[in-house]
Amino acid sequence: MANQFLDANWVSMKILWILQNALEVASCFNTEWESEFGKNFPVGSSVQVKLPQRWLVTNGLGYQPQGINRLATTINLDQVFGIHFEWDSYERLVKMERSQEDLEENYLKPAAVQLAQEVDSRAAKFAYQNASGVVGTLGTNSTTVDFAAAADEYLYEKACPKGTRHLIVSASQMRSYVVPNVTQFNPAPEISRMFRSGVLGTAVGWEWYRSNSLYRHTIGTAATGGVTVTGANQSGNILSVTGTNGQTFKQGDKFSILNVNGVNPSTRRVISSTQTFTVLADVTLTGGTDTINISPAIYGPGSQYQNVDALPADGAAFTIWPGTANPSGVSGTVGLGLSKFAFAMSGGKLEVPKAVERAEQTEDPDTGMAVRFVRAWDQRESKMTNRFDMCLGFGNLYNDQGAVALAGK
Repeated sequence: MANQFLDANWVSMKILWILQNALEVASCFNTEWESEFGKNFPVGSSVQVKLPQRWLVTNGLGYQPQGINRLATTINLDQVFGIHFEWDSYERLVKMERSQEDLEENYLKPAAVQLAQEVDSRAAKFAYQNASGVVGTLGTNSTTVDFAAAADEYLYEKACPKGTRHLIVSASQMRSYVVPNVTQFNPAPEISRMFRSGVLGTAVGWEWYRSNSLYRHTIGTAATGGVTVTGANQSGNILSVTGTNGQTFKQGDKFSILNVNGVNPSTRRVISSTQTFTVLADVTLTGGTDTINISPAIYGPGSQYQNVDALPADGAAFTIWPGTANPSGVSGTVGLGLSKFAFAMSGGKLEVPKAVERAEQTEDPDTGMAVRFVRAWDQRESKMTNRFDMCLGFGNLYNDQGAVALAGK
């Protein structure tokens, strides 16, 4: 069967081509840093990417030096997954397809589609759990353009750089808004019409997509109320809180803090959009003082990286999922408004063995995604084993300035 392939890397090339053109959410991630994992020496399972320095403006002629304080973000390469299958000698003799076309239709294309879905699903999960901004109402779909306009307003006020922005909605969200308002859409770019079946068109500053990769989220019971900040003037990405014993925060929960307002990162003046944070890990409160990991980190007035107008006061109340009434336990699908500045995706090349029937690997130079195909003979079982494998990882870039969660049904 291996002799049916004409090109050296035909299998992995075909899989990668099908996979890339099926991506929706993952195609919105930034892949500029994938080369960090391709160096000729081990770099570990993560790399630190330094973010540009930000400065404060001083007054007067006096020399007032500022400290250089570079922030960094981590991009991980920690997710290995694949599709493996085999056949024995008898199956090869009497059951296996013979032509290249049959092989592609029955084995390669289904493998590529499933791998693409896996990549896209993992990207969607990472994005919704790390996007701190949120618009809309969880459990309810918008029937007007306001949610898309609010998402665009949020990114503008957060000084998200110009560039293509992708609004990724579920089929339910699409039906509720897009069908009654379809005349508002302009044609999608030609390349998207050719290769991206999920593209809907452009409207309200967004290029719209429909995706099955989006996740449903169920809000934790901390949303019943009574959770407050414990200790004044906290900054950073760990926040001390007090609530009722047994209340829960779920990873991906969004919240705001009383009198902690977002600011534009350049003007440092208060914006109209609510400053929200996302919870990075599940937490069950004890009734005493507990800590939660949040993003973005809180930076108050006087910081080069100021993102709020005031640090939290002791006893300041939480609002969980602003915009959603009685949110405790509410479930809904989380759409995504993404720019290329929000999240990073990196791919790694796995070792290609030599003492096998067939081994090949194809890498896309633009995204860093690589697919390895290995076929090997198992003489003890008289079986031909086949495996497709990938290695990927994700990281935050400017998740507060470049992404927004779209709460829906």
